[in-house]
Amino acid sequence: MSFPFEVPAPGLSPGQDQVLPDLVVFDLLGVLLPERPRITACLGAALSAADLPLGAEELTAIARLPTRAALSQLVSKRLRLAPDVARPLVSAIAEDFHARVLASLQESQPLAIHPGAGILLAELAADGVHIGIDSELDGSLAAALIRKAGWAGTGLIEAVVGSDEVLVPRPGPGQVEEVRRRCGLGPDALVVKVVGTAIDAQAALGAGCTTVYSLQSDLVVGMEPVSDLGDLAEHILGRVLV
Repeated sequence: MSFPFEVPAPGLSPGQDQVLPDLVVFDLLGVLLPERPRITACLGAALSAADLPLGAEELTAIARLPTRAALSQLVSKRLRLAPDVARPLVSAIAEDFHARVLASLQESQPLAIHPGAGILLAELAADGVHIGIDSELDGSLAAALIRKAGWAGTGLIEAVVGSDEVLVPRPGPGQVEEVRRRCGLGPDALVVKVVGTAIDAQAALGAGCTTVYSLQSDLVVGMEPVSDLGDLAEHILGRVLV
């Protein structure tokens, strides 16, 4: 999927210093932690328990959307309930989903971490670049995944904003803007966004991000998709990470 916008190529002239961004915002599941299968399975189980089972294709699509907004839309569409009647059911499904994810994280199955993620975060922080996370998940679930990855309390990640923490989550700009605000940066800050889904890319554009990168080969955003986090590091930091 391509997007009709142009971003200047970040190439450097000979002898020119690399210009670092003020902030890099990562999509949690699409970039750092490839845990969508776990999340999708937990969401599917919660919906089935609520007598709202979905086919694989529809479930996969909904799992990539802001959780509560997606559940609200699904409940309204399927059951045709008034908002005040649907709201408690949406909350119940979201809480069941939340509990299933937390239970899954407590099991012995290791967390999937994208190769090079920890090194990239450490190098960005060492260079004084602020690091933020946004996600389609609620903020508390995103924080739980970050704790499981071993990054909580390390000082690497400065701000985490879930889709439930702003009035206008993806595809609106609210989450990226809130990450920037929590990092103490103004609207003129140079913000790089690393995206995992099409609506994540739309949110990055709406937030006025300086550059947008994607690890997904079918998302043509920014100058070009990056092949892996090592390639991303070369684009952002101007050097190869071992």
